[in-house]
Amino acid sequence: MSRGTLAAASVIVAAAFVAYGATLDNYFVQDDFGVVWLLSQKPAGYFPTWFVTSWMDTIWGFTPDEVRPFVAVTYQAAAIPGAGTPWPNHLINIAIHAGTALLVWGVARHAGGVGAVAAMVAAVVFVVLPNHAETAAWMTGRVDSMPAFFYLAAFLAWVRWRHTRDRSAYLWSIAWCFVALFSKQNTITLVPALMLYDWIVERRPVAIAPSSWRAYVPHAVLTAGYLFLRYQLFGEVAREGQLTADRLGFFLDDAGQHIARIVLGNEEIAGIPYWGAALAIAMCLLGRRAIYFGIIWLALGLLPTLMSTYSSTRHAYLAAAGWAIVVGIGFDRLWLRDTQRARIAAGAAAAVMIGAYGFQLNAHIEDWDRRALVARKVVIDLERVAVSSPPGTLVLVGAPPSSFGFALPFAARPPFVSSDLTARARLVFHSSLNCCPADLWEPQMRSTLRAWLEDPARPPVVGLSWNPSTGQLSRANEADVPSLRTLMRLMAGTGSRSALDGTIDRIVAEVATVGYAGPNR
Repeated sequence: MSRGTLAAASVIVAAAFVAYGATLDNYFVQDDFGVVWLLSQKPAGYFPTWFVTSWMDTIWGFTPDEVRPFVAVTYQAAAIPGAGTPWPNHLINIAIHAGTALLVWGVARHAGGVGAVAAMVAAVVFVVLPNHAETAAWMTGRVDSMPAFFYLAAFLAWVRWRHTRDRSAYLWSIAWCFVALFSKQNTITLVPALMLYDWIVERRPVAIAPSSWRAYVPHAVLTAGYLFLRYQLFGEVAREGQLTADRLGFFLDDAGQHIARIVLGNEEIAGIPYWGAALAIAMCLLGRRAIYFGIIWLALGLLPTLMSTYSSTRHAYLAAAGWAIVVGIGFDRLWLRDTQRARIAAGAAAAVMIGAYGFQLNAHIEDWDRRALVARKVVIDLERVAVSSPPGTLVLVGAPPSSFGFALPFAARPPFVSSDLTARARLVFHSSLNCCPADLWEPQMRSTLRAWLEDPARPPVVGLSWNPSTGQLSRANEADVPSLRTLMRLMAGTGSRSALDGTIDRIVAEVATVGYAGPNR
């Protein structure tokens, strides 16, 4: 490795750790509890099983169509210092984000055709894109950064093979393709990405002769085999059953918002169609490499979201690499003019862009810091209340969904607490905090309420509510809210799921108003 390459790599890695270093001690948030709870329990030799089954089993109340052994094993590794310790998972996330940025540097250099300085700018831009906060700051966001890492590794190895004819690079491309596929299903676009790169950037002619397509066969066979495996396991190749006209319309709107968040850091920008058209024209003026990474790569990166069941910023993580490379190409055009004025302009533009992105990113990271702080408070307070209360106490858990969505009952079990709190206390909570669908949550809550009401020992009831911004606990019992037991009895008799949720919301709001977290409460 040359001194210049080492310096660029150092800058890129340092940028990633500066941007996300503050998240290292962040606590588990939302889905993290279920993912870590499940995967940290798997035995060391479980890895091969994940190739033929859903990595999440049925902990969410259904079987997800997700075969992700390489992602799963990282959570096993992170649990070695202690499954309830958050920093190993965050360290892995930051390292993957830094590694992906290094691959962006390599792709910009070898496929984007830019110089070393421009490639470094592209990589640093990728590091600080505000769109990546969820992917890199949230432990569960790794499900999008890992496949992107291996997708880029396979792509870069392919480019190196095209340029050098080094057979080992070609074999590595095949290997990374395999790992990418078994990290997440959105990587099935790799084969068209390679073919379009060869046609648009390398200007390789399209022909029927076997010699023109033979090189793609291993990647295509791997992809086809992976899709066949999905069909055998889940009955669908790529969630094609949900492909409807309405879904297509949602996808187009969603893709526009993804692009706005990638480029501008915010989708709430007026006149998106106009600046989008201007951006496409600018890419065309920058040449075929910008067209490929700014239009083709973005389109292929976002195409799998057509089959997504929900929208998330992390779904655009891979697509955003294309925009970062386009920025590097634009920077390179100015930098190569080799005049002082042009280089000052290029440097100033890059500094302003990186600064603007970094400022927005910091706000997003602060939000994840807040969510993690609140989640930690909820777990600590909930354990304290459950352990100090008489057995069978009914505990109404009014945690903020932004920190605790989908977290229960996992957050009330080891390794996050010393013992299973559900074995001592009866927990009632809003459906948004539950791991599983509402049709499973409702009977569970009603059963819990009935068991408490029919308990001859008449155990007490405690209502807990946490401030979503500070984590400040409000706590109320029957002395604070004399009607609390009656309200619980009425809750048990509500006639629908929505009514049950609504009653929980009203009681939690009352607890937040009258309750407080005194030293002896």
